[in-house]
Amino acid sequence: MIGDSVGVVGSAGIGILAAVPLAFLAGKFVDRVGNMPTDATPTATDLAGARGVVVTPIPTGGFGEIRVRVGGQPMKLYARSGKPIALGAAVIITEALSETSVVVTED
Repeated sequence: MIGDSVGVVGSAGIGILAAVPLAFLAGKFVDRVGNMPTDATPTATDLAGARGVVVTPIPTGGFGEIRVRVGGQPMKLYARSGKPIALGAAVIITEALSETSVVVTED
């Protein structure tokens, strides 16, 4: 009986000795990841001058869709133009109307 209780106490002691440094290291890791700097979220002002491709044809006076990369992130935006632009055409954003819609010209 005494041998069993020593085994349980010894195992608990080893578990505590292993858990304390691991908990400390886990806390340091979480702290570093939580304070890691990130890039700013792209805004409408970041869109001007970006190049993209038409994925839904843009009719005169109406909206189509384009695909662009802003800050390394792919974005799909509504786009309008003064003239029709065909599917697959390269475009440049000239003005951001909102966070999700832009004015483009053919590149």
